[in-house]
Amino acid sequence: MTRYLLLAIALLLATNAISQNTNLSDYSYVVVPEQFDFLNGRDQYQLNSMTKFYLEKNGFNAYMADSAPNANRCDGLFANVEKLSTILGTKLQLVLKDCNDNEVYRGQEGKSKYKEYDKSYQDALRKAFNGMQVLHVKQKDVVLLKDNNTITSNQTNKNPKEGVEPTTPRMSNGSGNLLPDAKFSNYSNSGKTYLLRKTAEGYSLYEESASAADGLLLKGKIIVMNNVVKYMDTFGNVADAAFDPSGNLIIKENGVSTVYKSED
Repeated sequence: MTRYLLLAIALLLATNAISQNTNLSDYSYVVVPEQFDFLNGRDQYQLNSMTKFYLEKNGFNAYMADSAPNANRCDGLFANVEKLSTILGTKLQLVLKDCNDNEVYRGQEGKSKYKEYDKSYQDALRKAFNGMQVLHVKQKDVVLLKDNNTITSNQTNKNPKEGVEPTTPRMSNGSGNLLPDAKFSNYSNSGKTYLLRKTAEGYSLYEESASAADGLLLKGKIIVMNNVVKYMDTFGNVADAAFDPSGNLIIKENGVSTVYKSED
């Protein structure tokens, strides 16, 4: 019995040693698949794009598989989200593997008891990333491969992916208004963090709050119609809204401007 106990302890220490010796910042990017195995379609419930968003928020240079950089495969990691068996609700877990299919990181289990599939999956995924910030990941610049197989380094301090694919691409809606093209964008204001989610009619603005059941408190919606961009809060108050060239969200009401700074 003692021999088995000692063996178990040795295996546990070995596992911890592997985990501690794996520095996620030593890799330069991470690839997110277009669809996870347990889903029935590409980016169903927006789980794949949310995974990319949360990875970027935690210091990774994340790409969807169809826009992965032309770089050494072993410079990158490959993300997957696994659905774990549970009696009630939903349980998800993030897994990162290297180019040799070796597991280098397994996150905590994210659990949700919502009955609606979209809420349950999204809540479980958000919780699966809780605590990742303590890893202090800051991936290095992506090193691109040229057609002749020579290597060039992507030199930038401001944005590791500048010149490859901007974290939050911008587009014009044809009227000169700058609008975020990403499905999810990260913002901050007065020490609080916010999530901007792209919708069919514009965007929804959420505050990350522990008081909300799913961690996201809806603050209002940004409605885009032709040449007009408006913000409507949850009380029905309407104000002017705009995005500046840096991607910051500006809401103007009664002559007062509130700026939500883009963190992407």
